[in-house]
Amino acid sequence: MSDVAGLTGALSPGTPGQVIPNLEPALWRNSVDSLLSDPHAVALSGMLCHAIEAETANDSRSVLRSPSSHLDAVRSPGLRAVRALLRRDQRQLNWQTLLGRDTGGLLTVACDRLTRSSQSPPLIDVRGDLSVERAQQWCRRAVGHMAPYSFAMEMSGLFTALCTAPESSTPLEARTTFLWGILAGISEYYAGTVPQVQEIGRLARDAITASRQCVRLHGREGELVVAAQVECGAVQLVDNLTGILQLPDLFTPEEYIRIRGADIGVHIYTVQDDRSERFREIVDETTMVAVLAHDLIDQGRDTENGNRNNLSLRLADSNQLWDILEVCLSHTCAVGGEQWQRVVAGFVVGTCLYARGGRERVGDGTETVVRKKLRPSVEWTYAPRLAEYFSRGGCSCTDQAGPVGVGPALDRLYADSSTIVRGWLRDRWDAYFDVADLQRLALACAAAVRNRSTLFSGRNGAEVIP
Repeated sequence: MSDVAGLTGALSPGTPGQVIPNLEPALWRNSVDSLLSDPHAVALSGMLCHAIEAETANDSRSVLRSPSSHLDAVRSPGLRAVRALLRRDQRQLNWQTLLGRDTGGLLTVACDRLTRSSQSPPLIDVRGDLSVERAQQWCRRAVGHMAPYSFAMEMSGLFTALCTAPESSTPLEARTTFLWGILAGISEYYAGTVPQVQEIGRLARDAITASRQCVRLHGREGELVVAAQVECGAVQLVDNLTGILQLPDLFTPEEYIRIRGADIGVHIYTVQDDRSERFREIVDETTMVAVLAHDLIDQGRDTENGNRNNLSLRLADSNQLWDILEVCLSHTCAVGGEQWQRVVAGFVVGTCLYARGGRERVGDGTETVVRKKLRPSVEWTYAPRLAEYFSRGGCSCTDQAGPVGVGPALDRLYADSSTIVRGWLRDRWDAYFDVADLQRLALACAAAVRNRSTLFSGRNGAEVIP
């Protein structure tokens, strides 16, 4: 597995809180070049195959269960892959430090804590191939043919379409995000299946090709986009091989918010916001809101499936968490950035579509009434700066109420997502989602989920999906 060592940069010294971001463009090029120097994506595809193969991943997890083990003990291909991802043995520049979040340092701290913990990471079950008919239909519309790993393609296309727009992303950047999202989706949804080596290799090469073009044509921003995508993928690969995200007590609440934000890809879509000094003081709170936009919607399903990797299961006071999310959705003033505003709405809607199990369910005709420009109704101990801002009521958002038909709106949006993706593959924006309409739908969805609407209750077409 020595060939996987070039996948990411080195672990920076010190704890996550000690990392000082370095945004010099030349340093970004040095960092991203280490990933893109392998046009055939041998390291990347090999890493992904190891991470989803149950025997390899469970071998790594079993080593970590041993009281005498340590992460630098190279006893399995999986742990060699982890070492390569974290680059324990080198001190060169790395994407984690440059992003300012030192995700690699945080992952390493958690892995080291695991080897000293009495907790054991759960093992990955061996599973058959995941086949979802509606995903195949989506792929025929979006990419022109039925495809292996179609569910990963569907989910990546849907979330990327929801969370990007022409004013902040070129078709190439969106296509690059879509391709990396497929790889991340394979890691997440297909763990325990037999890797389709040739198809994973093809997808990895496509992602590397698009990334090289993105860096060449878009310079510093292109490098940031690619680095954030690699960050997300690396978190998921390390989790597959170690199980650390199923043990959230290995992290402090603040650390868990940061690693969960990387895990679900918040920062893939907020590169321009993350670079801005304007939002620096509230970035931890806005990251938490974006994570809640995903995890509050998925809370019921995760509880039922025994999935512990959910922020809303880690934080107390569910009423406060829902209040934070709904107030943020009700404002169009983009307090955390325009990209962040779209991501929060997009994560709610995308997760509702996922939880709904596709388009099998027809709405019962009821509508949800939403109100704009809400204010905090309880104390926000988790987001005091945002609470102060919204409590002042000084923004220029329009306060309006109106009904939203959630079921039909979700159906239309899902159908339109394949059109949007088809455009990127032809290097153009054929359509995109208006952010104000998206927020309005997201607020209605959040209210429906919070009130246990039958539209999202019970098992449905997503029951085969882990």
